[in-house]
This record gives sequence, structure tokens and C-alpha cells, in this order.
Amino acid sequence: MRKMFDFATPYWLLLLPLPYLLWQFTVHTKKPASTTSRNHEVAAIRHSQAELLIQLANVSQKKSRLPWLWVLACTLLFITAARPQWIHHDEPIKRLAHDIMLAVDISGSMLAQDFVHEDELTSRIDISKLMAQQFLKQRNGDRVGLIAFADDAFIFMPLTTDLAMAYDFLGEIHNGLAGERTALGDAIALAAGHMKNRPAQSRILILLTDGSHTAGRVSPESAIVLAQQYRLRIYTIGVGTNSMVAFPRGPQQQPLYTQLPLNETLLQRIAIETGGRYFHANDTQTLQAIFNDIDQLEPTNIDDPTLIPRDEWFWLPLLLALSLLLLNERNRRQQVLP
Repeated sequence: MRKMFDFATPYWLLLLPLPYLLWQFTVHTKKPASTTSRNHEVAAIRHSQAELLIQLANVSQKKSRLPWLWVLACTLLFITAARPQWIHHDEPIKRLAHDIMLAVDISGSMLAQDFVHEDELTSRIDISKLMAQQFLKQRNGDRVGLIAFADDAFIFMPLTTDLAMAYDFLGEIHNGLAGERTALGDAIALAAGHMKNRPAQSRILILLTDGSHTAGRVSPESAIVLAQQYRLRIYTIGVGTNSMVAFPRGPQQQPLYTQLPLNETLLQRIAIETGGRYFHANDTQTLQAIFNDIDQLEPTNIDDPTLIPRDEWFWLPLLLALSLLLLNERNRRQQVLP
């Protein structure tokens, strides 16, 4: 079995010369000769065997100045901080996972406040983010990526197994990053292209939007064809209502009541023609239904580099360093002082 020696945090190794440099600095900062001479005179007055004691003390102090124990101990501590590891490169751990892209509509119409969350009017975009974050909390081991779209669509975060980071990135999505209109087709096309090299049975797009398409280079119809070609399964979540809604306007964001309808027809078509399902974002049962559907899909085996077996060896230099420091302390206490 082939192994490779490595350090998890190798930057600590840059500090290896520091203990030796500190010792060199102390060596060149010597005690003045006049002070040493006065100490010897005082010792001669106080003790009849002063000369012998002075010689013994000089020998002991010279030994104590030898830096090897201290320098080696500090060097080993820096090696400990660098976390030496044996990495089993021939044994990557395989696990089952889905590849899921979350596409969040951040266009102007998503500012409409037709939801109530914690007794406060809440915008469509905030509800979308809340649902997506709740979704991330329920996934375990899947790879998740983020797409934000308005006038244009862009990868906000590529596929990753770090769901905590995805959760944080999701909190940074907001209106105004890419204009005010809605490039719905571009978002689907971008997701299809981003996932085309992933295993076909696990390609999933969850689309959170009010269903309007008012911008972009790719029409929803063309995007559906592309998704079918790449076997991208799309779950659409309609965010909004067809009733009069509060829409913030003006510098003081005073609510203006208007109608910004939810295009459920288009979202249902996208879901049906790509093998997914359409849901209306009205309660937590929406998310649970999506969880159940995704869990029934066949996952794929992936090699997760973050799960490659690693043997931690930091404890060995740590034990050696502590032993040397204890030995150095014992020698210091055994010195003969004038």
C-alpha cells in the first residue's frame, strides 16, 4: 500500500529557523565584564572557598548556555503545529451522493413581500434563501452549488461538499447583484453546462423563482431542451402569489401594493419535461416533499478527497518536545549558582 508523508498546515515549518536565531541573538547579548567582576568580588568576601565555587559556576553556566535541548524542543513544537500525516492515497473513501445546484432568483420582482415570516412581511427572495438554507441543513454528504440570476445568471458557488460554506454563501445573495430582470432560461442553461460532466443519474437543479422570464440569451424552451440533453432533473419551486402584494418603492422603501403574478404554468412545464416536480412555496411540507423525492433518486459513488484516510502523527514530535523541555528544566535546576 503506497503512502505519502505530508503536512496539513505546512506554513508552520517556515518558523523552524526561529529558535536558532533567537539563541544566536542571546549569545551576542552578553553580560558586561565589570558586572561579572563585581559579583566575583562579593562572592570572595562572603565565602572562603569562593574561587572554587566561581569555577564550578562558570562551568555550569557554560553548559546551561548550550541551546540544543531548547532549540530542538522548539523545532519539534513547530513540526507538531504543522501536523505531520501519513496519507493513504491508494484508498480514497467512496460514498453515495447527489449533485444538486440551487438556483435563486434575485430579480426585482423577488422583492415583493407576499409572505409572512415570524409575524413580519417577508420578500420572495428572503423566503427563497430561507428555504434553501433549510434544505442545506437536511442534506448529508451531497455536493451542492449555488446559482444566482437576474439580468444574467452566474455561478455564485461551484459544487462542493462543504455545506456549511454553502449555507454562508447563500446568506450573501441579494437583489442588485445582477440587475432587475429575470434570465430564467440562462439559469437553467448554466446549471446544465456546469453539471454535464457529473454522473447523469445524480444531476439535480432546484429552481426558486416566481417564474417570470424577461431577460437573457436563452429562452425557457431552449433551456428545457438543453436540460433534457444533459439529463438534468429540475425541481421548480414557485415563490409568490397571484394576489396584490406589497412592493417596496422609493428611497424610504414605502410599500406600494401591486400585482406581480406567479407564472406557475411555465414552472410546471419546466419540471414535468425534465423529470422533476413543481412545488408551491407555501409551507415546510414543500421542502419535505422535495427531500423525499431526491432521496428516492439513485445516488452515485464519488471519491471524496476530504475523506481520504489520514494517520495523524503530530503526537510523536509533541511528546519528544515535551520530554526535551522537561530535561532542559531539570538541568537548569541542577546548576551550581555562585
